[in-house]
Amino acid sequence: MFIVLIGTAGSGKSTLASYLKATIEASGNVVVNLNFDPAAESLPYEADIDIRDYIKVEDFMARGYGPNGSMIAAVDSIINYANKVREEIYSYRPDFVIIDTPGQLELFAYRIGGPIVLESIVEDEKAVVVFLMDSIFFDNPADMVSILTLASSVNTRLKRPQINVISKSDLIIREVLEKVIPMIHEEGYLESMLRESNDIDPQVLGLSMSLARVLYESGYFGEIIPVSVYDEITIKNLYGKIQEILSQGEDKKIYDTYA
Repeated sequence: MFIVLIGTAGSGKSTLASYLKATIEASGNVVVNLNFDPAAESLPYEADIDIRDYIKVEDFMARGYGPNGSMIAAVDSIINYANKVREEIYSYRPDFVIIDTPGQLELFAYRIGGPIVLESIVEDEKAVVVFLMDSIFFDNPADMVSILTLASSVNTRLKRPQINVISKSDLIIREVLEKVIPMIHEEGYLESMLRESNDIDPQVLGLSMSLARVLYESGYFGEIIPVSVYDEITIKNLYGKIQEILSQGEDKKIYDTYA
């Protein structure tokens, strides 16, 4: 079973990959960490499988590609090594595989290559996407709408059950954590927050209101889980949600599972 960690650069994917692996292993499971970032300079864990053993961004930069073009080309090229990566994965006979993806979200939210490459690794196995939303996006309602819109785009493109997680939740003020997050899935709540805000540009306010309405109407709201690597309970709670989804007889979207 696969756990795919996706989020913006700096949202804490690699750190969570390390802590989540330790938590799952503590329950007696065999867990494999797969570094899926061909541009990673360093990792907070020792990757069991490292895509850099097959391909690196530097290989494309040496051919004259720019930094962004090199990352896109490198990720697209992983498709050529999918069988080898899968062979390496199954040599461990794992219960769970954690895929730590690059922070360039356009690879998965907007381009076709990222989803195709991920599917070439996962194939017909059960998988859940854990989308990390950095806590900085929860400072005001317009930013909340922005990151949730991005989360919905990833969910639409990858077509896998998705858990939306607030990473670094220890940095969020208590009022937001205890009052806003538990209510945010209730239809119209974000719109009311936007209306009550006094520091949002009118044009931004109008667009944010429209996007919030669409998110609610389309059903792209489920439970949002706060997670901090400094709070073991939150990691265990995330693991419980992952188990809950992967134990379903058929794949379900997060907004179906937790509505």
